[in-house]
Amino acid sequence: MNRLEVLEYYAREDIVKELVRNAAYREVAGAHIDGKYDARPNIVQFPSDIMQMAKKGVVSFHYSVEHWANPMALGKSTDNYQSLRTGWDMLLDIDSKLGIEEAQITATLIAKFIEKYGVKNYGAKFSGRRGFHIVMPWIMFPKQVNFRQTKELYPEIPRIVSRFICEGISHELMQELIKSKGSMKTLQDILDKPMSEISPYYFVEVERNWGNRHMFRAPYSLNEKTWLASVPLARSEIASFKKEDASPDKVTIKPFFVGEQNEAESLLLDALDWHASLQKEPEKKKEEKKRSYENKIPEELFPPCIKLIFAGIKDGRKRSIFTLINFLRMCNWNWQEIESRLMEWNKIVPLPANTIMTQIRWAQQNARTAPNCDNVHYFADIGICQPDATCKGGTDRITVKNPINYPLRKIDFRREKPERPKEVYSCSRCKKQFETMKGLTIHLGRTHGISD
Repeated sequence: MNRLEVLEYYAREDIVKELVRNAAYREVAGAHIDGKYDARPNIVQFPSDIMQMAKKGVVSFHYSVEHWANPMALGKSTDNYQSLRTGWDMLLDIDSKLGIEEAQITATLIAKFIEKYGVKNYGAKFSGRRGFHIVMPWIMFPKQVNFRQTKELYPEIPRIVSRFICEGISHELMQELIKSKGSMKTLQDILDKPMSEISPYYFVEVERNWGNRHMFRAPYSLNEKTWLASVPLARSEIASFKKEDASPDKVTIKPFFVGEQNEAESLLLDALDWHASLQKEPEKKKEEKKRSYENKIPEELFPPCIKLIFAGIKDGRKRSIFTLINFLRMCNWNWQEIESRLMEWNKIVPLPANTIMTQIRWAQQNARTAPNCDNVHYFADIGICQPDATCKGGTDRITVKNPINYPLRKIDFRREKPERPKEVYSCSRCKKQFETMKGLTIHLGRTHGISD
């Protein structure tokens, strides 16, 4: 495109209207044809701002994923970021070394994964070159999590959610990439690596380590390398998309940053639970490592925390699913027994059955231990850490490190240790018995006049 064609594109009233509307409370950066950005920070407030930037040579527009109370107050120092940040959008930036088809496969699987959590109003768009963006707007997330303001948990929470999604689709993505390229051997040849080291994310990149003031190409912006537009797509359009569909003269307006309040809450909570499960466990005592029990452990031996969960709790039910699944697995319950018990428990304060089944399926592929007792996120925060004498092991503090150690400790206490037969000493003369050799010696001397 020449300069006149760029100006004609950004003169379109419908495109300018969307660029301005979506720029509210965001930092906006303009990029020139050589990829260099205009001075930052900058904002867009009026349609005339778009045209003025285009006349200065800006050919593409980029938004911050963070929302700011006053974007123009942003500086080189990060000191005021927390006070200025009012929210953030969850952005999944998908690119592929293999080609746009593989990026489409990844975007489709991500969409399918988050839809299982009831996320329906996410935004999907072509990046303008060879990838796709999937966005879950700020409105979809709860404003508090674990008694902290969610807006302050950037970029930690977006990174966790992104990794959780990538982990969740990893196996299926690998299978789809193999289908796309014909065989694992083809992918192995591309990388020249042994099969055991191959991950689908060698071929498809899902950006997940962005930091403060991260930018992404605005919906309807041109791409200065391809002169294609970054067009929003309906869910049904992702798999069938062709690059020619992003030709500037074919652009039509679709809603993008939309969503319902707390729509992604279930996704966020499951991601946080998954992340907590990956935390390294404290080193166990040697004697605890040696303990094992091969039979199914009955509920009567369960610790107070697990019994309280099964009795019915109002808060922390979703994160407790993770605790129950892995605790029961460690108690030698089979998957059918685990599913049946959790479904029975779910009748007390019901959650969607799919929430339980999703976690069970994930646990079947990813063996994890139950959270440790000192993980407040799973126990103290939801009021179920109520230790008894077994938890304390005869001391004034909790000595059980993990819920599974509780029944193992009780089993150790219950095991009947065979009594060692008492040794007796009999008199050879009168057959009278004594518990000690000293008693027998005294008896022999006094009664029978025998001494050493």
